[in-house]
Amino acid sequence: MLPPDTVFPYAGPRNNLSPMIIMKIPPASWLPVLAWIVVTGPLLGQSLPTPAGAQIVWASDAFATNYRADGITTFEEAARQIRFELGTFSPGFEPSTATPEQWVSNWIVLQGTDYDMMDQQFIQTATLTTNFAPFAAGGQAYIWGYTSKDVKPDSEWIILGAPAWKWPSVNAMEPSVFTVGQAKPADAIFGSVNPSNGGYQMQLQFVAIPEPSSAVLLLGASLGIVMRRRRGVA
Repeated sequence: MLPPDTVFPYAGPRNNLSPMIIMKIPPASWLPVLAWIVVTGPLLGQSLPTPAGAQIVWASDAFATNYRADGITTFEEAARQIRFELGTFSPGFEPSTATPEQWVSNWIVLQGTDYDMMDQQFIQTATLTTNFAPFAAGGQAYIWGYTSKDVKPDSEWIILGAPAWKWPSVNAMEPSVFTVGQAKPADAIFGSVNPSNGGYQMQLQFVAIPEPSSAVLLLGASLGIVMRRRRGVA
């Protein structure tokens, strides 16, 4: 059966004739809507969200035991906020042979988050949007936890760099996962992690102030002697 909009060019026999389909014209009330679609369509397409960068999930284990620098007090018992950061160091910088002051001055943060006292962990998802230095694909990533970044005796830190924590390509389709559980004791640059006895996951370490060198002490003593002699002569 032919559709109702089918017409024939003449009223004669309908055998062997090619029908013409008449297009329905939308009512005039539709014209403003059509005009709006034509004008704003490209703009709407540009505003649609597009994937940008690689996702990195970084976390410690939930409900794990973590100690402050005294090795007795847990994070929760101390009730002092502890900050964790995902990042890396300046290109060419070797943290394993550096001082606390040098760590601070060469540290570059990608993302930070606070330790959750209720869940006994930190967990966050970062987005890496560039592979320019210092976030080159395959470069080493680190996690730094601290009570304060100030280089003073009562500050407590932990700095970890597990071999599995490598910056992904920004075009990576699957998210990367950096967990403290992947770190071995030797991966702790400062503080300690996952000891062989399994007693805890992380332990912070006090930031020690370097003792004055013997040369500095000798120089100070020499200056003192000189000053006393000058006062005696006067």
